[in-house]
Amino acid sequence: MSHNGAIPSAGIRLILNMSTVVSTTEKAERKLSTQMRAVLLIFSTDDFLLKAVSPFINLDTETIYWDQIQKIPFGSGHRAATTWAYGVWTDELRPRTNCFDAAFSMGPRLQAAVLQALALRWGI
Repeated sequence: MSHNGAIPSAGIRLILNMSTVVSTTEKAERKLSTQMRAVLLIFSTDDFLLKAVSPFINLDTETIYWDQIQKIPFGSGHRAATTWAYGVWTDELRPRTNCFDAAFSMGPRLQAAVLQALALRWGI
């Protein structure tokens, strides 16, 4: 299932490096929000994770379809990464989750990406 404006994972990685997006509807260039760049930083750290979630990210409207992402049958490390990404995006915890306990199931690259995303989001 894909949503209008969804960008393939390679496109998300390129956009993350440039920090700007060219709207497919308006053909205007604009900078992505700090929140979106922070979430993409987490997702783009792992190729499997990025490929799985990219159909549910619309960069034109800066919309993330979290309900669809939460339905993906991830293992514990990827589930933890999506939990942290959700927190970075919404500034709140997902109900019935403990992102701190879940962090131990992520590999070192995802753990580092979460820390970098938090620093980006908080402007430090």
